[in-house]
Parts: sequence; structure tokens; C-alpha cells
Amino acid sequence: MNFIDILNLVGGLALFLYGMDIMSKNLQAAAGNKMRQILKSITGTPFRGVLVGLAVTAVIQSSSATSVMLIGLVNAGIMNLQQAVGVIMGANIGTTVTAQLIAFNIGDIAYAFVIIGVLGLFFKKSRQMEHWSMIILGFGLLFVGLNVMSNSIIDLKNSLFARNILAQAANYPILAILAGIIFTMIIQSSSATIGIILVLANTNLISFDGALYLVYGSNIGTTITAWLAALASGSTAKRVALVHSLFNIIGAIIFAILTYLGYYKAFINIITPGNVYAHQNVARHIANAHTFFNIGNTLLLLPFSGVLVKITQKLIPQGPEETISMGEPKHLNYHLIDDSYLAIEQSLKEMREMLRLVRLGLSTTYEAFKDKNYKKQQSIHRIEVAIDNLQREITKYLIAVNERTNSEIIIKKIPALLHTVNDIEKAGDLTEEANYILNELIPSQNNNLTDDLQKMIYDLYRKVMDMLELCIEYLEELKPIYTYKIIELEGRINETHSFLREQIMDCIQNGKCNPIGGLHTIDFIDTMERIADKLKNLVKAGSHDFTYNSHFDVLWDINKGELDDD
Repeated sequence: MNFIDILNLVGGLALFLYGMDIMSKNLQAAAGNKMRQILKSITGTPFRGVLVGLAVTAVIQSSSATSVMLIGLVNAGIMNLQQAVGVIMGANIGTTVTAQLIAFNIGDIAYAFVIIGVLGLFFKKSRQMEHWSMIILGFGLLFVGLNVMSNSIIDLKNSLFARNILAQAANYPILAILAGIIFTMIIQSSSATIGIILVLANTNLISFDGALYLVYGSNIGTTITAWLAALASGSTAKRVALVHSLFNIIGAIIFAILTYLGYYKAFINIITPGNVYAHQNVARHIANAHTFFNIGNTLLLLPFSGVLVKITQKLIPQGPEETISMGEPKHLNYHLIDDSYLAIEQSLKEMREMLRLVRLGLSTTYEAFKDKNYKKQQSIHRIEVAIDNLQREITKYLIAVNERTNSEIIIKKIPALLHTVNDIEKAGDLTEEANYILNELIPSQNNNLTDDLQKMIYDLYRKVMDMLELCIEYLEELKPIYTYKIIELEGRINETHSFLREQIMDCIQNGKCNPIGGLHTIDFIDTMERIADKLKNLVKAGSHDFTYNSHFDVLWDINKGELDDD
């Protein structure tokens, strides 16, 4: 490989990672909730996931492509790790059925996706169209990058030296597996590796057993593409790549032992025409061995998919900003709807989960500002999406309770509970607004805030965080002691807000601080004050036992769906 080949290899990797990034972000924005519901239904069990992975990979003929798409979906928060395991297993089977299905090489038409994506961006008529155009463009760039990387090492694929190395390694099982891993990792195509193995076996340069060990290694090596896709992603995406690797490593160990003992070779010889011991029909024997390796591995490990997930969770821990439920409710049990009082308790528990997400969003926002951590601030949108999804699920649950109950007390509670859920969601929106102010507007001015302004930001942030903590505790048992603490703290936040506002205006007028930085600081403390208002509404509703009646001192604006504090 010369300098240009190395440059193309690195450039192809850069295109690949960029395509992965824009595809993931726009998938989340364009189809997060709808796609999550669809994938949840069709991959609801590991077996269904296997069928999905098999079908997708059989069509596109690339388990690497399927794993890359999976990582994009997981990284966007659309699919979880448990769903992805079955799809990965199915993908390994799907990539072996080329002879039975029409192969469709996405890499050959990668630029078609790039062209369609760019045209969509030029002629976009809506935000949704823009997102889908970026998804198509990112998908195309993924495979353009893979093509560039593959072409940069094409000489290696056809190298006589490389073939000799494989032929020599095939005489030693462990060395053969390692050679299959390394060679496939370099050329990023298990199909290409297996093609070379077939040529070597057909010409009797390697034994059938040696060919099988190389095949097992190539199945492990092909997971490098998933790792490349996960490089710039969060820990959940890395877990998908690790599951893919563990699945193939465990299978390779099991089948290598069976091959070494002679059992697997005998089995393949029985089900395949010709006698492999007499070097007859070797290519078909290797193809069948590859297929049944993946089928057998799936049958063996599918019942232990949950164990694989737990192992990856131990090996790759998540950061606090990544432990987001993707908006999947934990407490909403539709079997409890007939017991409306218990159902209301469950919905209150779910509201606590929403508040925890608001707290996580606000703390992550401030930490990103304090540490100048761009990666942290990127997770805020995902937290907001999770809050929105929980609001949607709780609302649907409360409406279902309302339709099933005959209790007048419960019927009176439903409107107040719905507005409370809405207030928590609004607090989540305001957290995203605070993130925009602290981590986009303020840094964009290239002027550091004075120590006084930074202290003001922290002061009000800390008070709102304390209020969030109290509200989370309050929703557990609705204890009156928390009501007084929260209302008193909200009053102090209002006083602090007014005082800080006056101080900042004086600072701007006297030229003691940067005017733009000062105005952005005012925007931030205004946002904190509005979050406190939303939290106070929650406590007001709770203090009336979430019962809506004519004496309720919080006026509802039905048209806006918000609480009015007048």
C-alpha cells in the first residue's frame, strides 16, 4: 500500500463515520416514535428479530450493512439492545444465502443514494423531507466510504502473498482462525475472504478443515464494520457491536472444537453431495458449512440472548446521560385499568420518571456548559424525545382509565392529571431551551462570561435543581410538608430572578459586562423561572388531590393546554 492508498483508506473511514452520524441523527428526528412502534412489534421477541435480520440481509447480502443500520437505529434511540440481538443473529444467516436469492450489492449503487439525498435537500418543502433526505444521503455516504476503503486495499485481495499466508496458516486451527479474522478485518468483506478460501480449497492448496477454520475467523473479522460504525457513537451502539463480536466468537470456538473432533466435517459430508474426504465438491461443502455454522450458532445462542445482553452491559457500562428509557413506560400496566385508583398511582409513578428525565436534562445541560463538553449537550435532545414519548404514553393511559371508570372522583382527577403531565413536558421543553442558550448562544459569541454572570447562572440553576428534587419526592406520597417547601422555594426563585435581572441590566448599562453575554444570561434565568412556575403548578394540582372542580385555584386554559398561574 502506498501513501495514496492509505489516504483513501482514512478518507473512506471519515466518509463512513460522517454518513453514520447524519443518518442516526435524522432517523431520530424524522421517524423516532413511529419507527420505534413498528420495530417493537416486528422484533418483539428474539426469534422475530432473527427473521427480520435474515430477511433484510438476504436482500442486501451484507451482514455488515445490516449491523451498521442497526447501530444507526440504536444510536438514534429507535431500537434497544435486546431487540438488536436477534436481528444480528438473523443477519449472520441471511448473508449466507446468496445462491438462493438475488444478490443486491448496495455498494455498487451508493452514489444513487447520495444523489437522491442531495436532490431532496435542494428541493425540500418541509422539515420532514429535509430529515429523510439527510437519512438517504447519510446511508449513501456510508457505502461510498466502505467502497473507498475497499478499493484502497484491492491489491491486497488479489495478492499472491496474502493467499500464501492464508494457505500456510490453514494448517494450524488457531492460527487459521486468527488469519481469517485479520484478513477480513483488513479487507472488510467476509464474502471476499470466503471467495479466496474457496479458490484455495478447490485447488487443494488448503485442507477442508483448514478452510473451515478460516471461515470461522472471517465471521469474527466481519464485525469490524460494526465497530467502525460505533466509534463515534454512545455506549449502547458499542454494545451492539460487542454482541455481534461475542456471538461470532462463541460460535467459532464451539464449531472449531466440533471440527477438530471431526463431528462437524462428518455432518457436512452427510448433507452435501460428493465426498469431501475424497476432495469432491469441496466448494459446496464449504458453502454449506458456512450456512450451517450460522444457523447452528443462532439455534444454540438464541435462548441465551438475554445473557449476551447482560454480559455486554457489564463490559461496557453506560454514562448517566445515556441511561435513558427512550420513553418506554415502566409503570403503565393496562391490566390494572379496571382498578382506576391503582391505575392513577401508576401514572403518578410514571410522572416521577418524567421529572427524573427533566432533572437529568437540566444537570447534563449545566455540566456541558461548565465542562465545555459538546458530547454531553448532544444527549439533551434524546432526553427531550424520551420526555415527549412518556407524556404521550401517560396521556393515552389516563384517557383509557377515564373511558373505563365509573368513579366520579377519578373522572374529576383526569383533567388535572393531564395538565400536570403537560406541565412536566413543558419543563422538559424549557430544559432544551436552556441547553440552547448555555451551549449554543453563549459560546457562539466567543466572549467568556464574567465570573459574576457565571455565578448567577449557577445560583438559579442550583435552586431549580433543588425544586426538582423536592417535586420528585413529593409525587411519591403527596406529603404536605413538601408542598410548603416547594412553594416557599419557588417564591425564593422568583425573588432571586428579579434581583439578578436588575443586577445584570445595571451591569450592561454601566459597561461592566458584555451586553450580549448579559442578555443571554437574562434569557437563561428567565427560562429557569419558567421551569419553576411549571413545577409549582404540579404542586398546586397535587395539593387539591388532582381533583378538578370550581374551587380549584389554578385556572385551566383548555385551548392552550397549559396552566395559568393568575
